[in-house]
Amino acid sequence: MRFRDLSIRTKLLTGFMLTSLVALLTTMVAMAVFDTRTFESEALRDTRVLAGIIGENAATPIAFNDAQSARATLSALRAQPHIINGFLYDREGHLFASYSAANAASTAPPMPADGSLVRPDRLSVAAPVLFNDKRIGTVYVISDLSELAERRQRYFEIAAVVLAGASTVALFLAFGFQRLISRPIRRLLAIEKRVSRDKDYTLHAEKTANDEIGELIDGFNEMLSEIRVRDAEILERHKQEMALARSIQTSVLPRRFDLPGFDISAIMLPAEEVGGDFYEFRATPDGGAWIGVGDVTGHGVTSGLIMMMCQSMFTMLCEQNGHVSPARFLTMLNRAMFYNLKSRLGQDRFMTMVIGRIERDGRMTFAGAHTDLLVYRNKTGEVDRIPTEGLWLGISDDIAPVTLDSMVSLERGDVALFHTDGVTEARNRAGECFDMERLTDLFKKLHRESATDMVTQIADVAWAWSATPMDDVSLMAIKRN
Repeated sequence: MRFRDLSIRTKLLTGFMLTSLVALLTTMVAMAVFDTRTFESEALRDTRVLAGIIGENAATPIAFNDAQSARATLSALRAQPHIINGFLYDREGHLFASYSAANAASTAPPMPADGSLVRPDRLSVAAPVLFNDKRIGTVYVISDLSELAERRQRYFEIAAVVLAGASTVALFLAFGFQRLISRPIRRLLAIEKRVSRDKDYTLHAEKTANDEIGELIDGFNEMLSEIRVRDAEILERHKQEMALARSIQTSVLPRRFDLPGFDISAIMLPAEEVGGDFYEFRATPDGGAWIGVGDVTGHGVTSGLIMMMCQSMFTMLCEQNGHVSPARFLTMLNRAMFYNLKSRLGQDRFMTMVIGRIERDGRMTFAGAHTDLLVYRNKTGEVDRIPTEGLWLGISDDIAPVTLDSMVSLERGDVALFHTDGVTEARNRAGECFDMERLTDLFKKLHRESATDMVTQIADVAWAWSATPMDDVSLMAIKRN
């Protein structure tokens, strides 16, 4: 895993530990190098002093060619355990006397030049032997650095203990410091996830310090505040626009249903601000009237626009083709709807609709595919359930072959009730539908009421039945006096 993809907690912990360990190791290495250089310098100085003393004591034996005395002088090197060899050379560079420690090579090298030489395992010093300020030979002393190796070993052992202890302490400190830094960031991340998941912009991140993280939290809270203000403005604008759309939609629905000999009323309760249900009433010059009840698939703004488009076409057809049969009327309406839905709006929606023509004598001719028509018969006290058959609007451009006229006659006291599926399919909290039987029973109880009271009470009961209304509710009652 790449380091940049690790969590900030891991990054901080790793950073703290690496920084501490690198700093500690750098210090230890520097101290080890310094100690090594200091030891080598001191060992070299001591060896030079020792070579000078040997040179002074060996000057007379070399001058008088007393090899035995010279060897005795070199034998004093036994007191220095780190000296492994000592050599005396005469003026011509010949070996005059030598000393070798136990387990050390005794072969004398050629007389070296004056000076010192430091190697990893030993150092050597070559110095002149003077007698009466004249050079009569050379002293050459070799010292091993085994003590430095032992010193180095002890240093590494101590360093390992110190490093382990310091790493433990650094780890505990790193946990503490990373928590101070990462905890506010993790809390901020948790708030951000809740905001993203729940879309709750009222949440607030708690600020614990005035550092850069505190500034980040201030910026986040300010952003949430701006979003709340913006959402409130958008919601208010949406409410105003939906209220306007609802006002426009309801304004095009008929408010009066004047037809001599009949009591007619209708109601629509949209599931949202704008509904997709449709009803219409247009009186004809001969004393009859055109009526229509429909339901656009879905609900909301798009369905509401389609409903208004249908209402406009219905009005136009009533004015220009009010003499045709309901089946022919519906066929022409479908052709216009199909063209607009597919070619203009690009919608795959459709619409169930029933269209009827009421005559003064109570005959009602109707056509279309919609929910069943309920007719209360005053003579028997029963409700006839009459199916409406045909094809939905918007499915095909020509529905004439499957659109036929049907006729029902309303006697005095009879009531015809049109409704949308938002009534019978309303579900309560237990998932039960209001269904056709409940609607029929309620219809029987209310048949003596006025048409307005009848549709209003049925709509209220169906609306209250639904825990959360999911579809528009519309009804139209036609009662022959």
